[in-house]
This record gives sequence, C-alpha cells and structure tokens, in this order.
Amino acid sequence: MNYLKSFFNLSHLFNLRPQAMTNSAVITLAVVFGLLIILSLAAWLYINKTKDGLKLKGLRRLFHLFLSMGISGFIYLFFAWQGVAILASRFWLLIWAIVLVIWLLFIVKYLFKEVPKLRSEIEEKRKFAKYLP
Repeated sequence: MNYLKSFFNLSHLFNLRPQAMTNSAVITLAVVFGLLIILSLAAWLYINKTKDGLKLKGLRRLFHLFLSMGISGFIYLFFAWQGVAILASRFWLLIWAIVLVIWLLFIVKYLFKEVPKLRSEIEEKRKFAKYLP
C-alpha cells in the first residue's frame, strides 16, 4: 500500500529513472492488462454472433480498444520489469490511462448517440421508400 500512496506523487510519476515495481504492483497491472485481453476475446466472440451492422461496428471498435490497450500494457510491463530507464517511467501508465478513457468515450458516444440516430434515419428511409413505386 505504501507504493500506491507514493505512486501519484508528481516527483515519482515523472521520474525518468523510477524505482523497481513491487511484486504486488506488477501482479495488479498484469491482471488489469490480462482482463483487457480477455474482454477483447469476449468482444470478438460476440462480433461473430451478431448480425446487426451498426452494433457490429461499435463492437469491432471495442475489440480493437481492448486488444491494443492490453498488448501495449503488457509491453509497458515488460519494460518496467526489465528496468529500461525511460520506457519504464510511470508517466506512461498515466498516458495509457488517458488514451484508454478518451478512446472508450468515443466508442460509448458512437454506441449510445450515433447508433440510435442512424437507426431512426434508416427507419425513416424505409417508411419513405414504402410509398415509392
């Protein structure tokens, strides 16, 4: 727990030669990155079962998000484990988390704002096309 208290300290976060991670921190990060890869596999399985084209596009985006963030997380964890000076810096985790949140917000916006709007447009076109010869 002492490691987590000092983790968000700015001098620790932006140190270019960080101290070695504790085993509990490595395990915690490995579990988080592993869960992202498992979520990508679940999204991939769901992609293969769904027939809805609009939902399919959003699920593909989720699949790519989870897979790429999980793999990039394990790459960071490898560099942290090896003690590579600048690539093991903690600010990469901060950048990783910011990218994850922003990317996820775009996907959620697509799924909950744009998909219903597109569905209503498609329904209006169907209603209009019904009366065309």
